[in-house]
Amino acid sequence: MRDPSNVLTAAGFREHVSEQRYRVMRQPIIDLANGEIHHYEWLVRFKGQGTEGVIRPAEISGVIRDLDLSMLAQAILILNEYPDDPGIAINLSGASVDRENFKPSVLACLTALTASPTKLVLELTESWNMDNIELAESLLSELKSRGHPVCLDDVGAGAASIRYLRALPANWLKIDGAFVAAAYNNKRDRAILSALLSLRDPLDVRFIAEGIETIELLDFVRRLGIDAGQGYALGKPEPENRIK
Repeated sequence: MRDPSNVLTAAGFREHVSEQRYRVMRQPIIDLANGEIHHYEWLVRFKGQGTEGVIRPAEISGVIRDLDLSMLAQAILILNEYPDDPGIAINLSGASVDRENFKPSVLACLTALTASPTKLVLELTESWNMDNIELAESLLSELKSRGHPVCLDDVGAGAASIRYLRALPANWLKIDGAFVAAAYNNKRDRAILSALLSLRDPLDVRFIAEGIETIELLDFVRRLGIDAGQGYALGKPEPENRIK
């Protein structure tokens, strides 16, 4: 019999989340025009486990929504307490957004926010191929109308990218780090990335480049005109010590 407290089981994952037996790290998103922190992305870490190996089973079982709502609630508390914080981005899994009962839970959480909605960025991950994209469109449109910046994560990483770009509203598009590195090394990928960047004005979006681990990559994305960057060359993840 599997240990029900094992984070890889649905019951164990729920237990870890309800007791906050995970670490929150924050990594800066840097405005490449001025070098200042635009906002932080919150990242979750489970002791003794790789994040992807924990998240995927939670998405399959549906309990990932517990983590999404927990991170949202904690971000709201921090932003309320530190209104001068540049901003926090939290991830919403497509496996959560794909469920009908998720939107009311998110909106109920947001009633506690007293800080500016512009400080709370909601980032939709592409790790889950959504069946009901209309639910995602409804939630993200509502969030955007309330003044929350919406970001589509991992653009260029999977087959769903174009489908999501066509259907979902966004303020930010985050370019997958592997795609950025490929574009640096390969003329064909660079042409595709440049074409994607040409959508900035027609779609009224800005771009974040992930995986900026070297000065060479940083110089490359700056030359391309990408708006913001994330990676070790700009700032490593650090513990979010303000969480009580």
